[in-house]
Amino acid sequence: MTGFSDADRAFLGELGLIDARTDLAAMAGEERLSAADAKAGAAWEASNPRKGVELALAALGESLYCAPAYTMLSLFAARDLGERVRFLDLALVAGEAALGEKLAAEAGKLGASPRGLAYLEARQHLASALAVSGEREKAFGHWREVLRLDPTDPSRARFDFADALIDAEADGEALELLDRFAADADARVAYARALLSFRKNGAGAAADAALATALSANGYVPAYLLGDRKPPKSAPMTVEPGSRDEAVIVAVNGTRAWNATKGAVAWLKEARRRATM
Repeated sequence: MTGFSDADRAFLGELGLIDARTDLAAMAGEERLSAADAKAGAAWEASNPRKGVELALAALGESLYCAPAYTMLSLFAARDLGERVRFLDLALVAGEAALGEKLAAEAGKLGASPRGLAYLEARQHLASALAVSGEREKAFGHWREVLRLDPTDPSRARFDFADALIDAEADGEALELLDRFAADADARVAYARALLSFRKNGAGAAADAALATALSANGYVPAYLLGDRKPPKSAPMTVEPGSRDEAVIVAVNGTRAWNATKGAVAWLKEARRRATM
């Protein structure tokens, strides 16, 4: 269970995580993997990204087969989008090696195990990064595979996938995806449904009602979608419903589609004006 290509090893060497003396076979042992998983768990619970990155690197010092550690680095240590993709490619290699035969045996319920869930999360983050880099079809393939491996979608890949489908004007598939998880009631879904309704019907009773629901879910979102406020440079580590952090996530993922939809921004601006009267 080594898994890493020569290019992977070269990148890990550049990061100081591997050298000629590194025993990959030893790192693949269950004891080392469990220790790495524990440190990666602490990384995701860290109070700030810097501490999280430190713990993620410590996890990889225990085992280079710790997928969630690479995912953490992709989000908070990558210097550019290309490096983010490289970290996430490594997360998939590591996750597949750590899961072994379980990857196929547990297909359909992969998120029931911590390592399976970590693999799904890495794959959905890779899909998002590829979508941003313009590799849309490759990204869609990863999202569909995440949903195949666990149709209950415990990694919540559906949110990024729905936004990407809306960006691609694949509105029918986006709506089908949202309808599969009809119980979702957070702001990201509400604003997506509002935009889809506006695209289908224009301004009117149906779209206005959907937008009112979205505004009730999070009233901070329009300021970011309309450009009145700029999102922070780094993504929040945790998000509370109805918060400004949630509004940032909604806007970062939805601004392109709102701006690309003729009349949508003006409609949103007018709805916000009425709501604050």
